[in-house]
Amino acid sequence: MRLVRYWDPAAAAARWGVHEGDRIREIVGTPYNGVTTTKNTHAPAAVKLLPPCEPTKIIAGGANYYGHLKEVGLAVPDVPVFFHKPISSLIGPNDAVVYPPQTKKLEYEGELAVVVAKPMHNTPPEEVLQNLLGYTCVNDVTARDIQVIGGNLLHLSHSKSFDTFCPTGPWVETELDAHNLDIELRINGQVRQKKTNTNDMIFPVEKMVSYFSHVMTLMPGDLILMGAPPGIGGMEPGDQVEVIIQGIGTLHHTVVLPA
Repeated sequence: MRLVRYWDPAAAAARWGVHEGDRIREIVGTPYNGVTTTKNTHAPAAVKLLPPCEPTKIIAGGANYYGHLKEVGLAVPDVPVFFHKPISSLIGPNDAVVYPPQTKKLEYEGELAVVVAKPMHNTPPEEVLQNLLGYTCVNDVTARDIQVIGGNLLHLSHSKSFDTFCPTGPWVETELDAHNLDIELRINGQVRQKKTNTNDMIFPVEKMVSYFSHVMTLMPGDLILMGAPPGIGGMEPGDQVEVIIQGIGTLHHTVVLPA
């Protein structure tokens, strides 16, 4: 099932729906406690898709692919690594990432992410998947030159926290095995982050989310990024970016200069 959030212009309100081929069928309320559809439907072209989550926090796992650690020369961690991205960084499909003037090196990190459905606190790995709403695509946009100021990673959160730095979508796929998914990123139609697979993760979804739940209570709607595969690289104003994940679909966004 593909769950979307969208702006209903007739009602001037945000709604949740199920994307069913050439129609979006509205659901009652939110999907966190189950999905009840209504008779109201929309053509996808008639509505604007929004980020498919309403997080209280965005947790970004890092250093979670063997291939990525090899390309950047970092050691394999003993426990999951994470940082936070602010809610103000969240944008939806087809929205624009703004290239801020503070950086000269804007980079992409196409990633798998999960959306939480039920509160989790000290949740064991074997209970994580049943408490997730599903899976979506994210670009963990990074100002790389800011990240490495002083030759270290002390500015990791700073480099990833600018407004618009978390494009997410286009929907949440609820029925998916996340252990063997191909991930690819294209810019202007050209493959830039070559096809990699979630089977290269150091900590799979259930272990990473469980670990985070022992640090903080995870709430319905929270967005958790699973870390970047190898192949990170640069973006420029005017770029058309696609994050493509097997079994989910394609997240489109653009890159623009500040207004």
